[in-house]
Amino acid sequence: MYNWNWQTIYLYRSVFLQGAWLTLYLTLVVVVIGTLLGSLLAILKKSPNKILAIFANAYIEVFRALPILVLLIWIYYVMPILFDWKINAFWVAVIGISLHLSAFTAETIRAGVESIPKGQFESGHALGLSLKQIMIHIVLPQAIKNMIPNLLGLYINELKNSSLASVIAVDDLLHRSNVLISSTYRPLEIYTTIALVYLILIFPFIILTRVVEKRYFKFTSANQI
Repeated sequence: MYNWNWQTIYLYRSVFLQGAWLTLYLTLVVVVIGTLLGSLLAILKKSPNKILAIFANAYIEVFRALPILVLLIWIYYVMPILFDWKINAFWVAVIGISLHLSAFTAETIRAGVESIPKGQFESGHALGLSLKQIMIHIVLPQAIKNMIPNLLGLYINELKNSSLASVIAVDDLLHRSNVLISSTYRPLEIYTTIALVYLILIFPFIILTRVVEKRYFKFTSANQI
């Protein structure tokens, strides 16, 4: 019979707090970089320049197919050998997870824009608006409504994927906890606590997703009346 000892969790509570903070910080940096890069890729994929469009499409397909774990290990261990440079494990995690997120973000943005009927573009042209004005004032306000659920879902998923960074020794929640297990020999209590901490981190974002969806839906509905 296993004897549970939760005092270990209380004694080392700072380990979980610091790990949770780094996990959130990593996720925030990834979300910003991945969204900006994904937006650029979505634009390039629709570019009249075939070379740029092919590049964007190839990038998206490659990084959607590659598992994040494989990507992180390759960047961390292979890149320094090929290019003779060193990079901090944290930034390897940022690069790897951002590349993965950007590919899915690009497809979400593309699908959101393409979900708007072509008649909206034609109406804008009939009113004498430029393509830029049509996108900003007509298409994007409607497309964003369609993108928000998927984008927020991607962000929540990347928060969970951040745990993979522990494989390359990023000092996140999971890595700090594994180090703690090696010194306390209390795996069940620590892994249970890890699960609870991730739930605490993720649930507010799930609630935020629901609130944003409802409020944005009301806002756009009111504007269409």
